[in-house]
Amino acid sequence: MKFPTRYAPIDLKPSIPFRLNHHHPHHPLFIPQSLLLSHFSSTHPSPPHYRSITSTTTPQDPPEHSADLFHYTTGRWLWDEEQQLRDRATPFNASSLQKIAAQSVGAKTCTSIAKLAEGSFNKTFRLTMDTGLSVIARIPHPISGPRIQARTILRIPTPQVYAWNADVNNAVGSEYIIMEEAPGTQLEDVWDDLSLEQKIEVVKDLVQLENRLLHAPLNRYGSLYFASENIAGAVPAEVRGYVSIELKDRVRRRFVIGPVAHRKYWSKERAEMTLDRGPWNHPQEYILSPAHREKAWLQQHAVPKPDDDPPATQTSPASHISALENYIQVAPYLLPKDPTLVAPYIRHTDLHAANIFVHWQDVFSAPLILQARRAKLVEYNGEIVLNAPANFKDLDADEKSRIRGYIAKDIPLLDKALRCKHGRMRCDSIDFVGGTWDDEIIPLREALIRVERYWDNFGHEIPCPIHFTPEELRIHAEESAGWNEVQDFWDSVSGIVSRDGWNPHHLYEDAVAMFAELRGLGLGRMKGMEREVFERETRWAER
Repeated sequence: MKFPTRYAPIDLKPSIPFRLNHHHPHHPLFIPQSLLLSHFSSTHPSPPHYRSITSTTTPQDPPEHSADLFHYTTGRWLWDEEQQLRDRATPFNASSLQKIAAQSVGAKTCTSIAKLAEGSFNKTFRLTMDTGLSVIARIPHPISGPRIQARTILRIPTPQVYAWNADVNNAVGSEYIIMEEAPGTQLEDVWDDLSLEQKIEVVKDLVQLENRLLHAPLNRYGSLYFASENIAGAVPAEVRGYVSIELKDRVRRRFVIGPVAHRKYWSKERAEMTLDRGPWNHPQEYILSPAHREKAWLQQHAVPKPDDDPPATQTSPASHISALENYIQVAPYLLPKDPTLVAPYIRHTDLHAANIFVHWQDVFSAPLILQARRAKLVEYNGEIVLNAPANFKDLDADEKSRIRGYIAKDIPLLDKALRCKHGRMRCDSIDFVGGTWDDEIIPLREALIRVERYWDNFGHEIPCPIHFTPEELRIHAEESAGWNEVQDFWDSVSGIVSRDGWNPHHLYEDAVAMFAELRGLGLGRMKGMEREVFERETRWAER
């Protein structure tokens, strides 16, 4: 079973007791047997240690000298490492990329290429020309539309795109985008050294950028493409906000809104399935689509998981289909009636200190209320934002108050979305519906239970269309109790290893030692078949 890492664990207190297990910060004193049995086990051995990002190459370099350009080298995985590395291997023709980059900026040659960073979905390179100019290349990058639309139409200072190609059969052998290198220093590197007034100025700049995005609602929900790409099913993009007629015409000529390019619509067998990927006219169509997508995939491709991979409802495709059918019944009533809160907007939902330089990952037009969040840079623990970054919790009350005040005053539409009545309850099930099989079913089921429990607060005149029986609530409470223990465990080791087993090179040996210790604890406590399965699936911890 894979743990969901794209969202923080939701608090399950409304339906079950929420327990906090107190662990040593690095070596937990207690770990649930269910976790030991199935949640950090794997039969995949790890390949040899990979070097960190230091690789550079020139057009004359032999291929073996540039191998690290194509492989993931930033960290390691304790389990499933071979598959994780295969998923992140990006073979491409570096010489062709260098040649195209040089041509795009009028240089004679590109003298070097160096890998700067890599994440789950792309690698970033710096290419230096004979003129001394440096540009940035990213591979892969399936759509450059949102970035170019933001720069061209809204005058948001994202890097200029020099060249791009979304055809994997090009000379580079991969999708790519080449853009200018943003000047300056990452905000993450200097934030702690800034004065309060300097931090306020940064927030003011962010507010201005947010305002520009919120002045440009679009006419459909989906991904943005160039009109010249002739995307099937796409419609001309229309800006319905307060921009000039000239700019509106420019958008209509250059861009279209087409099928959503989010990876969840294209992963595994979904890429070959006939699915509703948009573009959508109505927000209800948008939020129903992931449920129909997952239901179709489960019916055609899901294979029941072994009984030793608890909880039972997680391993049964029928349980997931049932949860999706419940969601489909309530989804039309979840969104607020205020049209400004469900209009299609493009927003950057991942603004944190390390991402300013701006990073647009999975950007598409979606209902505002589903994207409304404060920049992670200024998150705080409270009613709306659930997880505070370390740099914000250290601010004093005056700093927090002033920063929040600027956001509320100068972006009233965002503030309105953040304060929508029962907004979190409305959005939770929408957020969780798209990945219960690969992640977990418990968060979606908990969100749906809350919808039924507080249905009268939504103001609908009809009864709640779904109902959970006492037996279903009992099973959910039992399974959720173990789920809470799992979240506690992963929180306790978050400084060493992430939920998918990733950790940085310098902590790899510490992480292996920690899980070897946990393996010993589990073997000492378990008996019978449970112990046999656990012993077999945790052999990777004996390095």
